[in-house]
Amino acid sequence: MNPSRVEQSVDVSASGLSTTATAQAVLEERRQGIVQRLRDGVSGAEIVAGFTDLIDEVLVCRYRNVVSRRGGGAAGGVQHCCLVAVGGYGRRELAPYSDIDVMMLYRTSGESVVEDLSTQVFTHLWDLGFQVGHSVRSIADCMVYAEENLQIKTSLMESRFLVGNPSVFQEFQQRFAKRVLGRRVEEFIREKLEERQQDYEKFGKTVFLLEPNIKKTKGGLRDVHLLQWVGMARYRATTLKDIANLGMLAYQEYMVLLEAREYLWKVRAYLHLQAGRAQEILLFDEQVRLAEAFGYQDHPHILAVEQFMQQYYRLTTEIHNCAMRFIGNARAVSFWTRLKSYWPSPLIDGLFRVCDGRLSIPGETLIPVLENPEHVLRFFHLAQTQGLEIDGRVLEEMYCHMQDVPDRTFVTPGVSRRFRALLAGPGSVSGTLTLMHQALVLEKLVPAFNRVRGLMQFNQYHKYTVDEHSLLAVREVECLGTQPGVLGELYREIPRKDILHLAVLLHDVGKGLPEDHAEVGQTIARDVASRLEFDAQESATLQFLVREHLLMARTAFRRDHHDEKVLLTFARHVGTPERLKHLLLLTVADIAAVGPGTLTKWKESLLLDLYARSIQRVSGHHGQVSSTIDLDHLADEILTRWTSHAQQGDGGAAASPGQALPSRAWIKGQLETFPVRYLAGTATDQMVVHLSAIQSLTPDSPVVESTFHAELQVCEYTFIAFDSVASGIFMKITGVLIAKGLRILDAQIVTRPDGIVVDTFLVKDPDFEGPPTPARMRKVGDALVSVLKGDIPVEDFLAQNQRVLSRREGPLQPLRTEVNLYNEMSDQFTIIDVFADNRQGILHRIAKTMYELGLSIHVAKISTQLDQMVAVFHVTEQSGRKIKDSRTCDAIQCTVYEEAERFVHAGKSDGALSGIRPGTGKVY
Repeated sequence: MNPSRVEQSVDVSASGLSTTATAQAVLEERRQGIVQRLRDGVSGAEIVAGFTDLIDEVLVCRYRNVVSRRGGGAAGGVQHCCLVAVGGYGRRELAPYSDIDVMMLYRTSGESVVEDLSTQVFTHLWDLGFQVGHSVRSIADCMVYAEENLQIKTSLMESRFLVGNPSVFQEFQQRFAKRVLGRRVEEFIREKLEERQQDYEKFGKTVFLLEPNIKKTKGGLRDVHLLQWVGMARYRATTLKDIANLGMLAYQEYMVLLEAREYLWKVRAYLHLQAGRAQEILLFDEQVRLAEAFGYQDHPHILAVEQFMQQYYRLTTEIHNCAMRFIGNARAVSFWTRLKSYWPSPLIDGLFRVCDGRLSIPGETLIPVLENPEHVLRFFHLAQTQGLEIDGRVLEEMYCHMQDVPDRTFVTPGVSRRFRALLAGPGSVSGTLTLMHQALVLEKLVPAFNRVRGLMQFNQYHKYTVDEHSLLAVREVECLGTQPGVLGELYREIPRKDILHLAVLLHDVGKGLPEDHAEVGQTIARDVASRLEFDAQESATLQFLVREHLLMARTAFRRDHHDEKVLLTFARHVGTPERLKHLLLLTVADIAAVGPGTLTKWKESLLLDLYARSIQRVSGHHGQVSSTIDLDHLADEILTRWTSHAQQGDGGAAASPGQALPSRAWIKGQLETFPVRYLAGTATDQMVVHLSAIQSLTPDSPVVESTFHAELQVCEYTFIAFDSVASGIFMKITGVLIAKGLRILDAQIVTRPDGIVVDTFLVKDPDFEGPPTPARMRKVGDALVSVLKGDIPVEDFLAQNQRVLSRREGPLQPLRTEVNLYNEMSDQFTIIDVFADNRQGILHRIAKTMYELGLSIHVAKISTQLDQMVAVFHVTEQSGRKIKDSRTCDAIQCTVYEEAERFVHAGKSDGALSGIRPGTGKVY
């Protein structure tokens, strides 16, 4: 640019900006003005330009003031200096609290004055509270450093003259362009890509982070900068417009980049002004505020913040894709590649060509392919089956072309056959679907997929947007095929995988609409099945899997599937072995694709156990899941294990040294006092431990047995005592475990007819990556005994052991409390579901409420996802009977709800309470 233009644009009458007090006042006034201008709808581009102009004024006035005060003999030295903006400041992209990157540039003749001059200029910026990236370099220094350091080279590429002698800057630019800018371009591009990859590793490998860094996360502003840097190095084009004018960016891509950059500039300005500092992370609270500022409104089916973030994800995805396509095209073509272009490989099907391992479409056949949907599907299917990468330029052309193609053109028998073949494999189905989604082709086959593109789910549980979650789920189910064990075997046994893969792809596509997403998804699945020409049975299976994709998880995690009625109801609903296999695989993939670590070994074991118990039912063979347990066989097995443990000196199975082995008759008599759910759901070795404790149990000496299940990565604590030792045992145990920081996953409560209590809790200890230390488990056990014996009241123990919790990694919106009560699901128990905000101690409060209501808890299943707790209790009256009186049920439901609400919102402001999102379900 013309260096004199900046000097002419500066308000030279604003000499007061060279003094700290005046400049601070002006800065604060300008920042407040920016806030108002943002509210009035000014563009992000105007904000960054306006603030850059202000800093230009401050620096130019300060520089001139320092020079004028020097006077005399120093003037000659000053003539060899100039002030230069570099980096983001050089690009004229300053947000309200951005770092100021500035360089004092000089010829050798200016060395005598440059140090003092730069100190007085830079100190002024520090006094104003700016973070300053400053440097003092000669022209020769710039050349040397730029050749040695990638960051310095990049920063100098964006240099912009501010004030001083323009000829110094012009000399620098000429030497830099000749010696640095045009040399080793391919090496520069490779190093910048590696540098950006390091950013992805540190700030997020995916566009779809819950709390993205809008500058450095994938798809952020830094991807735009990367594109511009490559454009400067390869084409000497300094702006997006220059690159587009050279024909290196398609017009549509150029317009998308402008829209996306404008959006991020505006978001960044809001973040800086709200925080009063350089805030680059789009936190959950800020997302809510910005959604309102950008004019989004809540709807019953989608929150304003979800709409706001859907736009964010859409635009940042476009940024990343455009940047990567542009850089791929800018990479140098090797000599051998150029040489091979004179003897191209033969066309495949007369349409496609493989070049350097990438499938491409030659220019002469590009339009015929793009205008024929069956050819487009053939292109993707060929790449999938041959394991070929796809030329990024083809995806770019396809993306632009598909925006104007009606969905109906893809409704042909040939397209349907090709899509089904693609879904069935072989080759990476998920990888191919992802590329089709990127090129807007997937939306032509499943139009509903366009609506969920970038659709965020504003909660901690889901780590990804709906579309990415769905594609990741397809990848997860494919990965099962390479794994050993039951899941891998089941996946490999399925002869027709197209229905399974399609069900996984569609399972959440109904989200973002007012109706239940599973029911909407079923309708979409029916339409897709019709256009793909599925027969009636195939269509019914697909619809079932999409509609009931949550059924197996809810049954395994929230119901006691050792209860005969629960198991029978589930099996009848599923119907056939094939559906059960498909549903298990879909469920596992769905959970695994929610986020890292979501599919725990514990959850997997529950799903496999439900599958094992159900497969016999749906196959018509009931023997292995009969409610009748062969007690004689079980007693023999326990005695054998007990004897083996005793011979090996395993103290875990023989609590007292020298304890005599029991008789087989004694063991069988003990087993007869346990309910079927205990006998069916407890490992034989654990029964040995429990019976060993019971053998030496006394009324005043409760026992706590603890063990760590390495395969499941969970701890098991079993409290064994006579019920006379304490009342409210479940309530007190939950209080102790919560106070110790343990996360309760499951609880089985057994009170035998002889008054012996065997209460087993499965917990996750977040203080340990692997097994807790023996000392830790012993301290937990001692605390349980101490509280249950009455040595310390549980409320006092909770108060003494409160933990300071870190900031919750999730949206801080209040969640709807919901309490549901069911009497028809089990013949033995009344079932109570509680959904509530996961505040520390909430489970104990609910357990205490149920104790005060006179309820006996027999089974409890607890699931927590940081922001929400789901607790399911199987309860009876103290007499052991189900609660059948409707008025009593209503009173219980109302009381539990009110207590949970009171606890959740204790200490919150009225504003927080009023923000509760209404929902469905039976609540008071």
